[in-house]
Amino acid sequence: MGQKRTLGVVVDSSGAHRRDLDARDRVLATAMKMLGEHGYSKLTIGGVAAEAGVGKATLYRSWPNKAALVLDVIRGELRDVPTEDLGDSRAEMLALASQALGQFYGSERIRTVLPALVGDLSEDSALRQRLWEEIVEARKKQSMTVMERALGRGDLPADTDVSLVLDMWAGTMLFRALFSADAMDDETIERFVDATIASPPRTGGSQPVG
Repeated sequence: MGQKRTLGVVVDSSGAHRRDLDARDRVLATAMKMLGEHGYSKLTIGGVAAEAGVGKATLYRSWPNKAALVLDVIRGELRDVPTEDLGDSRAEMLALASQALGQFYGSERIRTVLPALVGDLSEDSALRQRLWEEIVEARKKQSMTVMERALGRGDLPADTDVSLVLDMWAGTMLFRALFSADAMDDETIERFVDATIASPPRTGGSQPVG
Protein backbone atom coordinates (compact mmCIF):
# COMPACT_ATOMS: atom_id res chain seq x y z
CA MET A 1 0.00 0.00 0.00
CA GLY A 2 1.21 3.53 -0.75
CA GLN A 3 1.99 6.10 1.88
CA LYS A 4 -1.09 7.84 3.23
CA ARG A 5 -1.17 11.48 2.28
CA THR A 6 -1.15 14.22 4.91
CA LEU A 7 -1.19 17.99 4.53
CA GLY A 8 -0.14 18.83 8.06
CA VAL A 9 3.61 18.99 7.44
CA VAL A 10 5.34 19.71 4.16
CA VAL A 11 9.01 18.69 4.04
CA ASP A 12 10.09 20.59 0.94
CA SER A 13 8.69 22.22 -2.18
CA SER A 14 9.54 19.61 -4.81
CA GLY A 15 7.56 16.84 -6.46
CA ALA A 16 4.76 15.38 -4.36
CA HIS A 17 5.59 17.77 -1.54
CA ARG A 18 4.91 20.72 -3.84
CA ARG A 19 1.52 19.19 -4.62
CA ASP A 20 0.83 18.77 -0.90
CA LEU A 21 1.83 22.37 -0.21
CA ASP A 22 -0.53 23.60 -2.92
CA ALA A 23 -3.35 21.44 -1.53
CA ARG A 24 -2.69 22.68 2.01
CA ASP A 25 -2.84 26.30 0.89
CA ARG A 26 -6.04 25.57 -1.02
CA VAL A 27 -7.63 23.92 2.03
CA LEU A 28 -6.74 26.83 4.33
CA ALA A 29 -7.99 29.40 1.83
CA THR A 30 -11.23 27.46 1.38
CA ALA A 31 -11.74 27.13 5.13
CA MET A 32 -11.17 30.87 5.56
CA LYS A 33 -13.73 31.64 2.84
CA MET A 34 -16.35 29.23 4.20
CA LEU A 35 -15.79 30.43 7.76
CA GLY A 36 -16.62 33.96 6.70
CA GLU A 37 -19.66 32.84 4.72
CA HIS A 38 -21.20 30.29 7.07
CA GLY A 39 -19.60 30.69 10.51
CA TYR A 40 -17.80 28.08 12.58
CA SER A 41 -20.89 26.13 13.65
CA LYS A 42 -21.84 25.31 10.05
CA LEU A 43 -18.31 24.63 8.86
CA THR A 44 -17.56 20.94 8.22
CA ILE A 45 -14.42 19.06 7.28
CA GLY A 46 -16.39 17.35 4.52
CA GLY A 47 -17.60 20.65 3.11
CA VAL A 48 -14.08 22.10 3.06
CA ALA A 49 -12.70 18.93 1.46
CA ALA A 50 -15.31 18.98 -1.30
CA GLU A 51 -14.86 22.69 -2.01
CA ALA A 52 -11.05 22.43 -2.01
CA GLY A 53 -11.00 19.26 -4.11
CA VAL A 54 -9.11 17.24 -1.49
CA GLY A 55 -10.04 13.88 -0.01
CA LYS A 56 -11.88 14.03 3.31
CA ALA A 57 -9.65 11.30 4.77
CA THR A 58 -6.57 13.36 3.86
CA LEU A 59 -7.94 16.34 5.76
CA TYR A 60 -8.68 14.25 8.83
CA ARG A 61 -5.11 12.92 8.84
CA SER A 62 -3.84 16.50 8.81
CA TRP A 63 -6.45 18.09 11.06
CA PRO A 64 -8.24 15.74 13.46
CA ASN A 65 -11.20 18.11 13.81
CA LYS A 66 -12.44 21.43 12.50
CA ALA A 67 -11.14 23.31 15.55
CA ALA A 68 -7.59 22.30 14.63
CA LEU A 69 -8.22 23.39 11.04
CA VAL A 70 -9.63 26.78 12.04
CA LEU A 71 -6.73 27.42 14.44
CA ASP A 72 -4.34 26.78 11.54
CA VAL A 73 -6.36 29.18 9.39
CA ILE A 74 -5.92 31.89 12.03
CA ARG A 75 -2.22 31.11 12.52
CA GLY A 76 -1.75 31.62 8.80
CA GLU A 77 -2.81 35.25 9.20
CA LEU A 78 -0.50 35.94 12.15
CA ARG A 79 2.91 37.53 11.88
CA ASP A 80 5.64 36.59 14.31
CA VAL A 81 5.60 38.59 17.53
CA PRO A 82 8.50 41.08 17.23
CA THR A 83 10.62 40.68 20.36
CA GLU A 84 13.99 41.91 19.09
CA ASP A 85 15.88 44.22 21.44
CA LEU A 86 16.12 47.51 19.51
CA GLY A 87 17.49 49.45 22.46
CA ASP A 88 14.41 51.70 22.35
CA SER A 89 11.30 50.75 24.30
CA ARG A 90 8.98 53.00 22.31
CA ALA A 91 10.17 51.55 19.00
CA GLU A 92 9.76 48.03 20.35
CA MET A 93 6.25 48.74 21.64
CA LEU A 94 5.27 50.33 18.32
CA ALA A 95 6.50 47.27 16.44
CA LEU A 96 4.60 45.03 18.85
CA ALA A 97 1.33 46.95 18.56
CA SER A 98 1.57 47.35 14.80
CA GLN A 99 2.93 43.98 13.66
CA ALA A 100 1.54 41.58 16.25
CA LEU A 101 -1.88 43.22 16.61
CA GLY A 102 -2.61 46.00 14.13
CA GLN A 103 -1.80 44.06 10.98
CA PHE A 104 -3.74 41.00 12.17
CA TYR A 105 -6.91 42.90 13.09
CA GLY A 106 -6.49 45.09 10.01
CA SER A 107 -6.42 42.09 7.66
CA GLU A 108 -9.45 42.12 5.36
CA ARG A 109 -9.76 38.33 5.60
CA ILE A 110 -9.67 38.38 9.40
CA ARG A 111 -12.18 41.24 9.52
CA THR A 112 -14.46 39.13 7.31
CA VAL A 113 -14.41 35.99 9.48
CA LEU A 114 -14.25 37.58 12.95
CA PRO A 115 -17.98 38.33 13.37
CA ALA A 116 -18.98 34.75 12.53
CA LEU A 117 -16.19 33.26 14.63
CA VAL A 118 -16.82 35.44 17.68
CA GLY A 119 -20.52 34.63 17.52
CA ASP A 120 -19.82 30.89 17.60
CA LEU A 121 -17.25 31.09 20.41
CA SER A 122 -20.01 31.68 22.94
CA GLU A 123 -21.51 28.31 22.02
CA ASP A 124 -18.28 26.32 21.77
CA SER A 125 -16.26 26.40 24.98
CA ALA A 126 -13.71 23.90 23.65
CA LEU A 127 -12.84 26.08 20.67
CA ARG A 128 -12.77 29.18 22.88
CA GLN A 129 -10.35 27.49 25.29
CA ARG A 130 -8.04 26.30 22.51
CA LEU A 131 -8.05 29.70 20.82
CA TRP A 132 -7.23 31.36 24.14
CA GLU A 133 -4.46 28.98 25.16
CA GLU A 134 -2.83 28.19 21.81
CA ILE A 135 -2.96 31.62 20.20
CA VAL A 136 -3.95 34.47 22.53
CA GLU A 137 -2.04 33.44 25.65
CA ALA A 138 0.93 32.04 23.72
CA ARG A 139 1.41 35.31 21.83
CA LYS A 140 0.76 37.40 24.93
CA LYS A 141 3.54 35.53 26.73
CA GLN A 142 5.92 36.41 23.89
CA SER A 143 4.75 40.04 23.96
CA MET A 144 5.51 40.29 27.68
CA THR A 145 9.22 40.12 26.77
CA VAL A 146 8.98 43.58 25.20
CA MET A 147 6.95 45.04 28.04
CA GLU A 148 9.22 43.64 30.75
CA ARG A 149 12.23 45.08 28.96
CA ALA A 150 10.57 48.51 29.06
CA LEU A 151 10.02 48.05 32.80
CA GLY A 152 13.65 47.09 33.28
CA ARG A 153 14.86 50.20 31.46
CA GLY A 154 12.61 52.43 33.53
CA ASP A 155 10.65 53.51 30.45
CA LEU A 156 7.46 52.34 32.17
CA PRO A 157 6.78 52.76 35.91
CA ALA A 158 7.65 49.70 37.96
CA ASP A 159 4.00 49.15 38.92
CA THR A 160 2.68 49.27 35.35
CA ASP A 161 0.11 46.54 34.73
CA VAL A 162 1.72 45.33 31.50
CA SER A 163 -0.73 42.44 31.16
CA LEU A 164 -3.60 44.93 31.17
CA VAL A 165 -1.77 47.11 28.64
CA LEU A 166 -1.63 44.21 26.18
CA ASP A 167 -5.29 43.37 26.82
CA MET A 168 -6.25 47.02 26.22
CA TRP A 169 -4.37 47.14 22.93
CA ALA A 170 -5.84 43.88 21.66
CA GLY A 171 -9.33 44.69 22.93
CA THR A 172 -9.43 48.09 21.25
CA MET A 173 -8.25 46.69 17.92
CA LEU A 174 -10.69 43.79 18.15
CA PHE A 175 -13.52 46.26 18.80
CA ARG A 176 -12.51 48.29 15.75
CA ALA A 177 -12.27 45.14 13.62
CA LEU A 178 -15.77 44.03 14.63
CA PHE A 179 -17.68 47.30 14.55
CA SER A 180 -15.80 49.85 12.45
CA ALA A 181 -15.36 49.95 8.69
CA ASP A 182 -11.85 51.33 9.22
CA ALA A 183 -8.96 49.44 10.77
CA MET A 184 -6.62 51.24 13.14
CA ASP A 185 -3.98 52.97 11.01
CA ASP A 186 -0.30 53.44 11.87
CA GLU A 187 -0.77 57.01 13.10
CA THR A 188 -3.54 55.97 15.47
CA ILE A 189 -1.48 53.03 16.75
CA GLU A 190 1.42 55.43 17.38
CA ARG A 191 -0.81 57.76 19.41
CA PHE A 192 -2.20 54.75 21.26
CA VAL A 193 1.29 53.59 22.27
CA ASP A 194 2.37 57.11 23.25
CA ALA A 195 -0.71 57.45 25.47
CA THR A 196 0.19 54.16 27.13
CA ILE A 197 3.75 55.32 27.83
CA ALA A 198 2.55 58.68 29.16
CA SER A 199 -0.09 57.25 31.48
CA PRO A 200 -0.03 53.46 31.78
CA PRO A 201 -2.49 51.52 33.95
CA ARG A 202 -1.02 50.58 37.34
CA THR A 203 -1.47 47.46 39.39
CA GLY A 204 -4.07 48.01 42.12
CA GLY A 205 -1.86 46.88 44.98
CA SER A 206 0.85 49.41 44.13
CA GLN A 207 -1.23 52.58 44.14
CA PRO A 208 0.06 55.27 46.53
CA VAL A 209 -2.02 55.88 49.64
CA GLY A 210 -2.99 59.34 50.96
